Amino acid sequence: MMMRAARNTGPAGRCFASQSGNQLPSSADCVVVGGGSLGASITYHLQAKGVQTAMLERHQLTAGTTWHSAGMLWRLRPGHTSVELQSYTREKCIELQDKTGFGVWQENGGLFIANTPERLQEYKRLSELGRYYGIESCVLSPMDILDIHPLLCVDGVVGGLYSPSDGTIDPAGVVQAYSREAKRMGAVVAEKTGLGSVEHDGRGKICAVVTECGQRIETGRVVNAAGCWANEVAEKAGIPPLPLVAMKHAMIVTDQIEGMHPGLPNVRDHDLSVYFKTQGDSMCLGGYEKNPAFWPDVDPQFAFGLFDLDFDTFGQNLEGHMTRCPVSAEAGIKSTVCGPESFTPDHQPLVGPDPSLNGLWHCCGFNSMGMMLGGGVGAELATWMVEGSASKDMFGMDVARFHPDCTSSPDWVLHSTHESYAKTYAIAFPHDEHLAGRKQRRSPLYHHLLEAGCVFQGRHGFERPGYFSHQGPAEPKEYDFSGAYHEQGEVTGLGLEGVPRHPEDPFRDAVEGECTFSWRESFAAVQQEARAARTGAAVFDQSYFGKFLLTGRDAVQAAEWLATAPIGDREIGSVVYTALCNARGGVQADLTITRDSDDRFYIASGGSTATQDKRWINTVIEDQGFAAELEDVSDDYAILSIQGPYSRTLLQMMAATQADTTTIDDLKFSHATDLGITIDGSTHQVRCMRLTFVGELGFELHAHKSIAGNLYSTLMAAGEELSERDPEVVVRNAGYHCIDSLSAEKGYRHWHADLSNADTPMEAGIGFVATKKLKSGPNFLGRDALLQQKAEGLQRKLVCLTVEAQNLETGDWMEPLNGNETIWKDGECVGLVRSTAYGPTLNKTIAYGYVDLSPDQGVRKVTNKWLSTGSWQIGSVGEKIDATLHLKAPFDPQNLRVKGEYENVVPDVNVHVELGRADKREERGSV
Repeated sequence: MMMRAARNTGPAGRCFASQSGNQLPSSADCVVVGGGSLGASITYHLQAKGVQTAMLERHQLTAGTTWHSAGMLWRLRPGHTSVELQSYTREKCIELQDKTGFGVWQENGGLFIANTPERLQEYKRLSELGRYYGIESCVLSPMDILDIHPLLCVDGVVGGLYSPSDGTIDPAGVVQAYSREAKRMGAVVAEKTGLGSVEHDGRGKICAVVTECGQRIETGRVVNAAGCWANEVAEKAGIPPLPLVAMKHAMIVTDQIEGMHPGLPNVRDHDLSVYFKTQGDSMCLGGYEKNPAFWPDVDPQFAFGLFDLDFDTFGQNLEGHMTRCPVSAEAGIKSTVCGPESFTPDHQPLVGPDPSLNGLWHCCGFNSMGMMLGGGVGAELATWMVEGSASKDMFGMDVARFHPDCTSSPDWVLHSTHESYAKTYAIAFPHDEHLAGRKQRRSPLYHHLLEAGCVFQGRHGFERPGYFSHQGPAEPKEYDFSGAYHEQGEVTGLGLEGVPRHPEDPFRDAVEGECTFSWRESFAAVQQEARAARTGAAVFDQSYFGKFLLTGRDAVQAAEWLATAPIGDREIGSVVYTALCNARGGVQADLTITRDSDDRFYIASGGSTATQDKRWINTVIEDQGFAAELEDVSDDYAILSIQGPYSRTLLQMMAATQADTTTIDDLKFSHATDLGITIDGSTHQVRCMRLTFVGELGFELHAHKSIAGNLYSTLMAAGEELSERDPEVVVRNAGYHCIDSLSAEKGYRHWHADLSNADTPMEAGIGFVATKKLKSGPNFLGRDALLQQKAEGLQRKLVCLTVEAQNLETGDWMEPLNGNETIWKDGECVGLVRSTAYGPTLNKTIAYGYVDLSPDQGVRKVTNKWLSTGSWQIGSVGEKIDATLHLKAPFDPQNLRVKGEYENVVPDVNVHVELGRADKREERGSV
């Protein structure tokens, strides 16, 4: 039965095809809604892949936000995916300009201005990242800046960063170029043709769209590229609102300024939160305020309109403009531009398949970055739709990166989006934490951990433990908008009270202590947690993991097709670590699968990726027609992980019977069992798994949330008793900072850091997860691609490098690595660092990154022999640091500790705690 998802809420209008003369088709492979820069790019790239595409634009091309975009492109970004996407955009703009003759690209360069040493440090890091991608850039002195842009004032400036091959995209030109080429290839571009409704079939799939004038187009795929109006499309598709907020974003154009010309670079002064753009002999001035105006009642007919500029709000930007470019204060204002722009809770766009509706795709919420990301994202989305997965790691932009409990909360969306807007130009510190949108999801142990001194991290809306301190409670407070609206009395556009900034906020203070490129204030506390894990026992709350039950007649077949590791021949109670691959062999997820019975499997996946993993598994089940169901039980269970040499002893102290004690003794690695635990005098059954993610003897207790709090209290009481028996044994709470450090020592991978959908298991160094099934089957998704790669040899591979954390002669602490550093072999740049951590047992900084072969290297494939020859260095902020290559895990490569064989290893593990300087948060004491 055909179902209309939602009524037509927009006004009826005249519908006709664009200048190509084509009428609207009765069917199309895909319908793109929105004729801005993103819609045009997607239409072009889909049509180029042979996907018959129709683009619907309610008004005219570029309407909405695109037409008033500043169009500046800056490729040096704090993330490799963004750099790659923007680099593609630049190349595509140049290609389109040459092919079509439209004015699309102006290469006038980009200039960043630093007012603080830490900002200049960030620029040096960006320059280092650009070096890997061949992006020309140079770090400048204040006087160098004047040579490049003589109209600037460099008072108070410490330096800058210049990229001469960045530039400006013409909004109208690029949309016209994409559209013309798409039509030339056969696409239909329909202006003045709005979306009326989206139809579903009886199985929850899109089957057609109906325009506002009533014409029906059969299609199985719809792309929502409607920008600020994306939630109107969501409503018509019958899905919940997207986490997207419309705001008023402004800039002004000055009168003629002497000395201003199109050849001057675009300028960003991040510390003043402003930008300058060349506009002929005038200057375009913009920025990001702390108190932006919201636009909650998005008008569907607001096509080429503008808002009145609020100079009280924009004034803070003007102060920055006049500080950095005094001549702008003397120029008159030619025009003001205050238009709508869409922003999201983490300042990243919403891209990819909708988690709840098969056939609906999103490409919206670009946070004023639509022009610079448009080409790359359009290409990736087309690849994603045609091949089933993007070719790059797009998780940071994936619409499924948010949990439904978060996106369904209007307060969470509004508060988080305000914070991300206000921090647009903030330094991207590697361990920053957001203050908005906290406590949306919490562990059953939340209050227990808070009392124990936990400083939480927000991941996927969940409060997971970061580290533990004795500085008193540091609970995230209700969001106060940083006091940005207090003076004016209300939040502009929302009518909410403008509350003052919290005068005291221990959590904010703790977060600020982590905002550095140097050693964090939590360093000593984390190392004490690491010491407990290596010498005693550490207790980790990992309840934020995704937890699913796979059941049904075809559950075995579904698990076997999804997983790279064998599933069907596993005994009941076995736990398998496996990858889930896409058709190209890229790792879509890595997780554990426990066989509960013949046709029931318990899946535990990473907490941050749980919504995406659920979508992937359900999509594969549906595509293959398996009679299997996936049930999300993430919120029903807590996970307590006990790790360390005394973990077995600690667990046995809680065993209900002697038989349970024996069960713990006999439990093999990667196996699970039901275990009787005595809690408050009663026996409770919990799922016990022998697993580790820190490289020690370890156990996970998966318990129902109703008993989790008492289970935790019983466990910690047993830990106190154990420490009383032997004061040398420390049992301590520990958090994810500790996990990151210890897992890096052990060579364990983190998805979205060390591996992703763009990396195969062999490239990521976890080829063992597929070895057996590659040899003899059964078949699994991605097997053909992996067999081909195995036959041809690797062209890239993840390597582990370590550098000294302290100067061997003076004992002074070296600056840590933070990711995005370059990797050098024999003086040639061969790779990029993806993740870093301090190894407390090794007292070294550990870096993981991919190295690539090039024709100049004289070898056909990456082998251990090639890796082992020559010298290695890591490039950091313009300097090269000698590094040591590790082909195996730097710590316990024989896995003796994981096996519980501590008698064969040195018992006194040296975990370094103190930094060679005074910390504001030094000794934390026992927790």
